[in-house]
Amino acid sequence: MIKFFVKIYFDYINSFKMNFNTFWISTTPRTGSMWLFNVTREILKANNFNVLPKEIPQYDKEMVKVYQNYSLKDNDENNKYVLKIHKLLPTGLKKSRILTTVRDPRDVCISFKEFMNVDFNEALQASKTLNNYVKTYKQYNDEYVKFIKYENIENRTIETLTEIANFIDTDINLQILEKISNKFNKDNVRNLIQNNDNKLISRIKNKEQILKKEIVYFSDKNYRSYDLNTGFQSGHISNRKSGDWRNKFNKDEIKIINNEFKEILEEYNYEI
Repeated sequence: MIKFFVKIYFDYINSFKMNFNTFWISTTPRTGSMWLFNVTREILKANNFNVLPKEIPQYDKEMVKVYQNYSLKDNDENNKYVLKIHKLLPTGLKKSRILTTVRDPRDVCISFKEFMNVDFNEALQASKTLNNYVKTYKQYNDEYVKFIKYENIENRTIETLTEIANFIDTDINLQILEKISNKFNKDNVRNLIQNNDNKLISRIKNKEQILKKEIVYFSDKNYRSYDLNTGFQSGHISNRKSGDWRNKFNKDEIKIINNEFKEILEEYNYEI
């Protein structure tokens, strides 16, 4: 009799396992969202799930449409959706779990400044959203939101991948984790982007038709290559290392950033 009720209990518990089909990568820009997005997809693929969407949308509103029009209505247990968005999400989203990142705000600021080619004040304003993400998601249930520390992506890659795999309720062995780690290390992603850039230049010279979804368009003379399979675009990967802000900002700028992000710097043990 006891064994019977134990079985019923575990059947009940297991019925909740993977009863969600959507994993949101919800982060501040320039905090490792593309790495997190892609490795989450790879972990699910390694567990033989059908990972959607196949082609990666460029914009937040397109990701939301995938959720509304497909994910919410999809009852196939083998289909899993990984969606990336630079917006805060409410708690209790149906069929959803959230993965987010934390990064040294000073590195976020310099990364945004150089990637978007803006001045210090604009980069600072954009970086302030990190405060909102941390404060908001800290209030959510740990089973609903997973925080990934950016610096651990390079320093503790396998451990970080294991944390992600556990959070999304998947089993994965060390050999596969190492393959995923290698596939999305900076050098390999940089090579992927460079190949895409070269192909785009060649197609432009040959006056081939280029679809709008294949580039990140700013103007007729300003656009980037865009990889539909991963979402990586021109310039996504830099040669910067954590802590490079020390060589990029002056003392007054560092003081401003330190004051703005004092709580995060202290909570996550970043050097002040």
